[in-house]
This record gives sequence, C-alpha cells and structure tokens, in this order.
Amino acid sequence: MNIPIHLQKGGHIVAGFALPKGKQIAAARQVAGWTAEQLAERAGVSRSTIIKIETGAVQPREGTIADIATALASAGVEFTEGGVRWTNDALRVLEGPDAYLRLLDEVYQSLHRQSGAEVLSICTDDAVSPPDVVQAIQRWHDAGIRCRFLTREEAARFDFPLREYRLIPERFYTNSVMVVFGDKVATLREDGDVIIVRDTDQANMLRGLFEMIWQQSPSPRPPPKARK
Repeated sequence: MNIPIHLQKGGHIVAGFALPKGKQIAAARQVAGWTAEQLAERAGVSRSTIIKIETGAVQPREGTIADIATALASAGVEFTEGGVRWTNDALRVLEGPDAYLRLLDEVYQSLHRQSGAEVLSICTDDAVSPPDVVQAIQRWHDAGIRCRFLTREEAARFDFPLREYRLIPERFYTNSVMVVFGDKVATLREDGDVIIVRDTDQANMLRGLFEMIWQQSPSPRPPPKARK
C-alpha cells in the first residue's frame, strides 16, 4: 500500500520517508497537467530550478520540496513512497501546529491565478491572529483575491480594510473559524487541526448564508480621530 509523504512548510518531514526524487516531481507535474513554468509559479521558484530538480542536476532543500508538494496538493496530486497519485480529497484533515497556516497557503495556491476569486471567513477574530497568519492573509490581498470576514461585534482589532468586515452578535459567535474558497469548506477545530471538505453544493450553500448575514450585519465603525 502506498503511504503519502507529508511535508511541512519550513522543511520538516512529518513521515520518515526519503524526499521525492526528481522523476517523481516530473511525474506529479504531468499528472497535474502543468508545465514547468506553471509549477514554478505556484511553488514560488524559477522554471530553471524545476528543470534542474526534475533532471537531478541539483539536490533541492527540504523547504523547496515542501513548497512544490504544497503546490501539487492544490491540484489534487500527492507523493507516495516511490510514486505519485491523485488524492481522494473529498475530506482531508490537516494536523499539527502549522495546520491553519497550511490552509491559508492552500487558499492562496488555489485562487491566486483566478480572476474574481473570493475567500469568505466566518467567525474570525483578528485579536488572536499572530503575525504569520496576518502575513499569509495579506498575501491573498496582494494577489488580488477578494476577502470578506464575519467577526464578533465587540471586535476592536481589524488587520485589513474595514469594508471587508461585518459584525455578528456575541451570542452567535464561536471562535471556530470557517473558510469558504472555491469548491471547499475548511473548519479550524478547537484542537488546532483543520478539516477540509470539497463539496461544491456545500460551499455554495454557505456562500448564500454568508451573503444573507453580510447584508443584515453592521460594519465596524472607524476609530475616532485623535483631538489635536
């Protein structure tokens, strides 16, 4: 039985398998139907780097392999011990302390080349967002991905333009973030793991509910100007 090779951002191997070889990366790219240029852009490296890795001319860093694996995962392709395969990604669980960051990176990989793409975030709270989370979401903005957030009515910190937020009553708020993007719905669990469901109908249903709440919820007020 093939067992997936899991790689984390930052170059840490979760499972104890050898790093995928250049031929595996080339095969995975072919399965995804991508050119070397497309994989390079999604992984954040140069085309020449991809070619050198695939031909065995260079031994890439684990961090580079992690970036390549993340990019290919967004296309539904994963490495196995000695091969590649399509993932059965109708339901996936991201585990570990960096699970939420890996989700944010997957959102970017999935949407950054799509015109008019939008991410909907439900029950967010910027007050508990560490700098690396803020940076990851800023990356969405820099790529032209539209973002909207439903947050608590007592929120006092807003990391992005106020027009992107609506306030929901505290009695309806729970600190369990849900993110809707493309045909996926992701939920951040209390234990820090992330559940991702690929279901177009569910994603569209939640978009409709989000829009209804958005239209009926108030915008945050700008902070009062300091007196001179």
